[in-house]
Amino acid sequence: MRNLLIAIFVANLALTLVALVMLPDQVAIHFGSGGAPDGWASKWTHALIFLVIEVPLFAFFMAAGRLTLRMPARWVSLPHKDYWLRAENRAELETRFTALMQEFGVVLFAFLFVVGLLTLDANLSDPVRLNEGLFLALFAAYMLYVVYWLVKLVRRLKPAG
Repeated sequence: MRNLLIAIFVANLALTLVALVMLPDQVAIHFGSGGAPDGWASKWTHALIFLVIEVPLFAFFMAAGRLTLRMPARWVSLPHKDYWLRAENRAELETRFTALMQEFGVVLFAFLFVVGLLTLDANLSDPVRLNEGLFLALFAAYMLYVVYWLVKLVRRLKPAG
């Protein structure tokens, strides 16, 4: 899963570079009802937004398992926290939680990649318009995945025995 997370992140970086080359100087960065643009910025600001949001997220997903074990216990919120933070269970927690977080990261970055493609397509259209139906279907699928992942998280962190 780690390699897939890296690959989809790199794909997002590549999409940002492609957008810098292909987009006009001013681009729609937010869309309202019906897919009409309601927020504009330079294409450089568009790229900067990517960096500010996605680079820290990528670092977080790559390090989430290790970070969890290095935080004070009072800052950790996990199902069955007392069980998992015992010394004898920490290695298994790191393994399970790392896998779960990397899976979530893959899906999040895939979602952001497709949103990036929709945004690129919208800005290259005349008139500029987001395919709202496709975006809403994609968003609904992502939200269903989030619910599925949360259930999976609780089940995977159920104590052994």
